[in-house]
Amino acid sequence: MISGFWQKCGFWSNELIQKWKNNEDWIWFHAVSVGEINAIWPLVKSLREKKDSYGYMISTTTNAGFNRLKQLTNNTNIFIFYFPFDLPWIVKSLLNKVNVKALIIAETEIWPTVLSECERRNIPTILTNARLSDRSFKNYKTFKFFFKGVINRFSEVLSQSESDSHKFKELGLEKSKLKTLGNIKFSIDENLNNKQSDFIRAKNTDIKIIFASTHDGEEEIAVNVYKNLLHEYKNIQLIIAPRHIERVQQIKKIISRNSFHPVLRTSSDKIISSNEILVLNTIGELVDFYKIAQITVLGGTFTKIGGHNIIEPVRAESYTIIGPYNYKIRELTALFKNEDAIVQVKDVSELEYRLKEAISNKELRETKIRNGKRIIKRNQNVLKETTERIISYL
Repeated sequence: MISGFWQKCGFWSNELIQKWKNNEDWIWFHAVSVGEINAIWPLVKSLREKKDSYGYMISTTTNAGFNRLKQLTNNTNIFIFYFPFDLPWIVKSLLNKVNVKALIIAETEIWPTVLSECERRNIPTILTNARLSDRSFKNYKTFKFFFKGVINRFSEVLSQSESDSHKFKELGLEKSKLKTLGNIKFSIDENLNNKQSDFIRAKNTDIKIIFASTHDGEEEIAVNVYKNLLHEYKNIQLIIAPRHIERVQQIKKIISRNSFHPVLRTSSDKIISSNEILVLNTIGELVDFYKIAQITVLGGTFTKIGGHNIIEPVRAESYTIIGPYNYKIRELTALFKNEDAIVQVKDVSELEYRLKEAISNKELRETKIRNGKRIIKRNQNVLKETTERIISYL
């Protein structure tokens, strides 16, 4: 198989080119990495159920994203590839080889050449689950004179929130091209994996705490807090799921340095004591572990990353705690906090206090979970509405 880099440069295998030729019309989805892929996958399935005469292909940018797509599309006729570099000769080469009926892009991927070439060929382009972080908005606004023209090449922008819609308007997007539908992640497939791990079957610890999507510095917090909690609670187990699994060796050293024993998800070892800490070093299993963790501490919020998807742990009925840095998920944070569905702490000291509170109080955990489920149920129509908007262009 041709490597990701060469695919990005416009070199595709003869097998893939032949498959493109075998179908008259293609729906092209693009999602930059794992989080966006997990969010867009229910949309792919929904559209295929209603429009099964089209060919379907999904591109991604990262290796982790490509591996996730291989898992999801196994035993399907959906074809996956790396998104091309946004250069005219590469983009034209791709669109000359495959007859794209529509391009659906997830979240915040704005590529001038792709959009321009699709517009020239009358290919509808829909930005779905669209969002703009404060940082991206600031950068785009600095060059509004350029990006105003670029974003208006989209046929339609389906935004996550009124706040995101306001930002797109500020950048000059035509009002007629903008619709606020809500966050499609509310409709994410609960059974993406539908399996239980050996760890889950082997361990009967009362309370499992997962620090999920952690970044550099947050694993140290997780281990230190766990060490302190063990003085008071013997019935707890720590799971660490790093955002980037290539950091696993670094995390193992942190765990060992604190006199704990790291156990990798891919190893054959079983968790038999609270002195062992499970490190999730696989892709695509995080939702499974949310389902068995009574408490989730969401990474990317205790360091200046800005947060990750809080809907997944809430949907999985895991009591969810986030840190002070939530600027990427501010709208969602406000929604869940206002209805008492999650907890936000200001520092590590408060984190430890809130964890003790949650470990000791099952009724408190169940109240937050009920409130979260109510919010998710209220937003379940986003997938249906998004599907209908896309179909209107086919």
